[in-house]
This record gives sequence, structure tokens and C-alpha cells, in this order.
Amino acid sequence: MRDRIFFPLAGLLAILMVFLALQPGIGRLPTGAVAGDGVNYDRIVIEGRYLNKVIAGGDARTKLLRTPEYGYILQIEAEALALAAAPELGPHFRLAPDLEVQFSGRRIRVTVRARPADDRGAMEMQANYSAGRVGESGWRQFALRPGFTDFAFEYDVPVATGEQGVDYFAVRPVVPEKLRGLLIERITIDRVS
Repeated sequence: MRDRIFFPLAGLLAILMVFLALQPGIGRLPTGAVAGDGVNYDRIVIEGRYLNKVIAGGDARTKLLRTPEYGYILQIEAEALALAAAPELGPHFRLAPDLEVQFSGRRIRVTVRARPADDRGAMEMQANYSAGRVGESGWRQFALRPGFTDFAFEYDVPVATGEQGVDYFAVRPVVPEKLRGLLIERITIDRVS
């Protein structure tokens, strides 16, 4: 085979191999723990495709929806008596170790922008910041409104002792009966002090 044919074919084959290696990751939604940007930990925002990091846990269901009006929003649904008291056993996301270190011993403000789901919408929502073995904020309850509204609470994160705990943020609909759901547009964690 002549060099004029061999080298272009070899280059094309190399490009094809690189594309095939990258192809499984193209278009995949983000998963795993929420991490900081390494530069500014004063405000962490989970929105858009990153809402996919909220996992269902337990018997709840989460679904990332794409809407023309809001872009990506997260739908969380649960049935009555299906959610456990522990934050990590229901809809939640885990905070990466860099955020645990940044929030340890600090006051934070957590803001959830949410509303009832269109079908079988919840009337109330609960949210909880858990610092693992050292404590948690407890379930904070909010009355949902028809449009997307910000719901916030502040929490003094305990100082981590020993090895790092596992910090979680949990959010879920209050389900007094049947099946209820809520929609989330954004979750923000601000370091207040």
C-alpha cells in the first residue's frame, strides 16, 4: 500500500477509535456527589442537568424533565408511608468531601426553588441537611405555592470530628395519602459565615 493511502487511512482510523472511546460519555447526564468548583465555595448551585445528581433513594421516584419554559427541572414523587425518616433513604444528593470540609463548623443557607407537580401535586415539601454522624438540621417543612418559589432555611453545620462524615441534602414531598409529587428548578447552598 502506498504511503499516500496508508497514512490518511491510519489517521482516520485513529480519529474513529478516539470517537468510539468518547462516545459512551457524550450526552450523559451528571451523576455522583455534588462537588465545589475549587475556587469559590460561598455559593453552590445545583440546577439544569446537575439536578440529575438527586437520587431517588428508598421507594421514591425522581425524573429529570426538560421543558421549553424552564429547561431542566426535577420531578420527585412518593407514595404515602413510602419514605423513611433518614435523609439518605429518600430523595437526596451527597456532598463531596471538598464541600464537607468547607461547610464544617459554618452556617449555611439552603434554598430550594420548587412548586407542586402538575399531576397529583404535593401541598408541602420537606428538606433536611444531614452532616452524617455529627448531626442534621431535622426536617424543615414548607407550604408549596402554585408557581416556582424559593424556600430557604439556615443551619449551623457541626464541626466534623475524626474521619469525614457523609453529608447529604434531602428534599421530598409531604405525602399524607396516595401519591404526591413536586418539581424543583434549583437548589442553592450559600455559606453564610
